[in-house]
Amino acid sequence: MVIDIIDRKGTWNMQHRLRKEVAMKTFTSRLGVLMILAALFGLVCSPAVPAGEMLRYSSSAQVRDAFGYEMMAAFSRETGVDVDLYTGSSDSAVNRLMSGYSDIASTVEDLGYRHQEYGYKQIPFCTAPLVVIANVQTPIRSITEKQLRAIFSGNILNWRELGGPDKPIIVVAPGKNTGAFKNFSLLALKRHDVRYDFMSYQSTMVSRIVKKVPWSISFITRGANTTDEAIKILDIDGISPESAKYPYTQTFSFVTKGDPQGAAKMLIDFSFSAKGQKSMKNFGMKPLSR
Repeated sequence: MVIDIIDRKGTWNMQHRLRKEVAMKTFTSRLGVLMILAALFGLVCSPAVPAGEMLRYSSSAQVRDAFGYEMMAAFSRETGVDVDLYTGSSDSAVNRLMSGYSDIASTVEDLGYRHQEYGYKQIPFCTAPLVVIANVQTPIRSITEKQLRAIFSGNILNWRELGGPDKPIIVVAPGKNTGAFKNFSLLALKRHDVRYDFMSYQSTMVSRIVKKVPWSISFITRGANTTDEAIKILDIDGISPESAKYPYTQTFSFVTKGDPQGAAKMLIDFSFSAKGQKSMKNFGMKPLSR
């Protein structure tokens, strides 16, 4: 009995092993066929170029329009990174970064201490003149700093007082929350209030208004938005914005949470590259070195 039980058990184990080996060979064979089919299917159906990385970028309107869209297009061509671009004031761009809606922001204002305490990094990458613009009909080519302060504080209201025609000066200002408004108030008016007839929502919209409204005047960063022939850039005390002695200059900076990484770092690296700096120079800006 004992021997019989052992023999039957051994026979059962042998049959079980045989069935298991056959099943394994069948599985391996089928797996190999499936792998071959998957490879062939992949060659036929998968896209030739994988989808590029996406960069969520919140930009000051001045930074965007100073570059135009050419620099972002060049960056995407160079790196294969797609850019999801949001445009607003410097404050809104940085706030979107802080809220997690962006990977990187750009601003024309200095970060406050609260940003630095929370680990935000500011990387200046170029400077650009904050220019005074007028409608092309205006015959005046240069004004003094004293006259400029008088115009934007409401003490000079007519072009005749500047040697021009007897026409009212129409003052156009960007929104009070924009970096352009804050920096102009600080640099040109020494923190005095700006008197205006029209106010635009975005800083860069002032160039469109000045283009269409005769005898108007405003201020904005020099860049792609000031190249229109219907807009005239005024010298200050005879000093052109191209001069190193020009009195009103803004600094453009990138802002990241902690040290730049991934696509955000790629954008910063591109801005400091020869191609990025050439693009800045083409729009009248002065690139900075790291």
